[in-house]
Amino acid sequence: MKNLISFDFSISKPTACMLYNEKYYFFSWPKNLNEKYKNIYLNSGVTISKRTEHVELNDIMQTEVINASNLANDIIIVLKEYLDNISYISFEGLSYASKGNVTLSLSGWRYIFQYCLSKYIPIENMFTYSPITVKSIAGCAKRGMGKTDMINAFIKNGPICKFRLSLFEKTEIFMKKGGNSWIDNVDDFVDSYWILETLRKKENL
Repeated sequence: MKNLISFDFSISKPTACMLYNEKYYFFSWPKNLNEKYKNIYLNSGVTISKRTEHVELNDIMQTEVINASNLANDIIIVLKEYLDNISYISFEGLSYASKGNVTLSLSGWRYIFQYCLSKYIPIENMFTYSPITVKSIAGCAKRGMGKTDMINAFIKNGPICKFRLSLFEKTEIFMKKGGNSWIDNVDDFVDSYWILETLRKKENL
């Protein structure tokens, strides 16, 4: 049976959604996540993993390469048992609306991660989809629709799993004080799911 894993990849809070044996699983490797939020996710069936301590060197390039490689290894350690030549990986394309070094750094970190993954999975089994394609799969591609719409679509039409059930039954604990915004990482987990669904539908997996 094919194993599908999708990443909403970022430097500070990368997340993943996996479809394995017809069940959905969610993972995250946040750089900083307060204990309250961490416990909410752990109690909702999400795996929150530690990552190697950030290294600061005088040389920026050396710092970036070491930390990107450490993060790649941290992710692979958790998922290694699911990575083989019948696994398929998907990402969302980078947003080039970002200015300066942000996009360059994210691109570099992700390519290092994909290179590390290629030691376990054929590069031709890795796919990247544009943000608008992912939004279309979620039914949220209309002008003005954003993260909240993606989350609501996940709650309404997402998979049968503990994380989605928790969002539906205990919405208030996933909201920041005042109830006007979601706690950190909710949108990332949801995005990783829709990226996986894009892979599944576009590649007929």
